[in-house]
Amino acid sequence: AEQERDVEKLVNEKIAKNAPVSWTEIPFAEAKQRKDIIQFFGEKYGDTVRVLQIGGEPRALNGYSMELCGGTHVRATGEIGPFRIVREEAIAAGTRRIEAVAGDAARAWAKEEAARQQEKFETLKRKKPDIPALPVFEIEAATTEMLQQIDARSVHFEKIDAEVREWEKKTAKTAEAELKSRAAQIANELARSHAEKNFCVADVPDADGKLLQAVVESLKGKIKGPIFLVGARDTSVALVAYVPKEMTTKFQANKVIQQIAPIVGGKGGGRPESAQGAGKDSSKIDQALAKARELLGAA
Repeated sequence: AEQERDVEKLVNEKIAKNAPVSWTEIPFAEAKQRKDIIQFFGEKYGDTVRVLQIGGEPRALNGYSMELCGGTHVRATGEIGPFRIVREEAIAAGTRRIEAVAGDAARAWAKEEAARQQEKFETLKRKKPDIPALPVFEIEAATTEMLQQIDARSVHFEKIDAEVREWEKKTAKTAEAELKSRAAQIANELARSHAEKNFCVADVPDADGKLLQAVVESLKGKIKGPIFLVGARDTSVALVAYVPKEMTTKFQANKVIQQIAPIVGGKGGGRPESAQGAGKDSSKIDQALAKARELLGAA
């Protein structure tokens, strides 16, 4: 990226100097002897070739850029307008390609890039609404100013993107700690209420599958037998079943879930020791619990 900016800066400096662009025809044999005149291998040239020259004295073949070229060009570098590299990639071993825009094309690119930046910013803002706004982008500004605004917005976006990522990490750690704490509390309550039983079948209020799984992880060391938990959040129903390994010849968690999930309008599966399911009919939770007690009551 640093090399790209250096190249970009150099090109824009040359453009700003408004160096003359000229061309002249010389014998191909003479051009081949000049190391400062670029020619493309694989191209076929006639006895007389056209040399495009940038800088130096017009047609004196003393410019800072000279190559064999038959195209049409500007009369001076200032006509090119602001230059911006927009893409750089490897196209072969040891060969890289740069794509750039200039003048009106650079202006159009800046407007498109500003829209892309805004879209990315809105995605971050949905995650964390209090992030600082992007620097302004003026669509009527001069092209050079537009490109400077794009750079300022890019620097700002990279900074807030890093801040949001860090915030997400901290938030996730806090949420995980809170989840484990709540799960441990629920597990302790269930362990006390099922102390006289060899299994646990329970409804955990306002719980999703992630919380139920955490409760099972905390509870399975406190209850020797199988565990079946159901929870509902909004209109979704979550089911989790656990069977100690030594009891899987008698009960299989996946089969328990497969029999109960349809009751709440869902499905599920897993392994004999651990299985999960989901449904969408919370009005049938009592029926699901009754079926679980029927299946696991012989524990």
